[in-house]
Amino acid sequence: MSLLKADQITMQFGGLTAVNNFNLELNKNEIVALIGPNGAGKTTAFNMITGVYNPTKGKIYFEGKDITGLRPDQITSLGIARTFQNIRLFKELSVLENVLIANHLNVKSNVFEAIFKLPRYMKEEKSMISKSIELLDKVGLGDLKYEKSSSLPYGKQRRLEIARALATNPKILLLDEPAAGMNPKETEDLTSFIKEIKEQFDLTIFMIEHHMQVVMGISNVIYVLDYGITIAQGSPYDIQNNQKVIEAYLGVSENDA
Repeated sequence: MSLLKADQITMQFGGLTAVNNFNLELNKNEIVALIGPNGAGKTTAFNMITGVYNPTKGKIYFEGKDITGLRPDQITSLGIARTFQNIRLFKELSVLENVLIANHLNVKSNVFEAIFKLPRYMKEEKSMISKSIELLDKVGLGDLKYEKSSSLPYGKQRRLEIARALATNPKILLLDEPAAGMNPKETEDLTSFIKEIKEQFDLTIFMIEHHMQVVMGISNVIYVLDYGITIAQGSPYDIQNNQKVIEAYLGVSENDA
């Protein structure tokens, strides 16, 4: 059984169909990429899977359970975390504080216990701090834990955003254009980082990415969207040699070339 399955999910905004009958299967420990030209519907597909949008039709299943229509926080608590194309850190907070916020998803104590610093909350807070520091060490940000997040170089800000998603203990991590805005060295480091966290945290990774070097270098399976429709899926080799994909990206066919 696949870890996550999208069954003909469709998203319409008025008369516009942003994604049409999209099918997806994510299996454990795979890295799967979703590519396509700008405006193809990639982020809309992400938003349906993570509960930002409720599909107009179709179903989404996680570990065999129908999660269609659940709120983003409910989906995150089940084990599906995401990052965004535009980095969304709490810029005035420290690196450690950013990760601590994500760790609060797993807190059992209530507001009353937190306000009056009752024993259960204090015990959980101590545990959260310890786990957050351990996570930052694992992702190479341990020595920066007390730095303000806005002071980090761009590549490390992206790494922090991924670390914050990892703090929710996901089984599936969705990355929305993780290499956006990075220079070649940062992109190379990110590619290695994604491989490392997949193994280290036993993850399945689903990503949108425009950098073909990243996509072709680490993906097991690639899906291609164009105008909201899946035009191809397969291995990196299959996709590189697919004429429909070439036409979608270059706007030419074999007869025009």
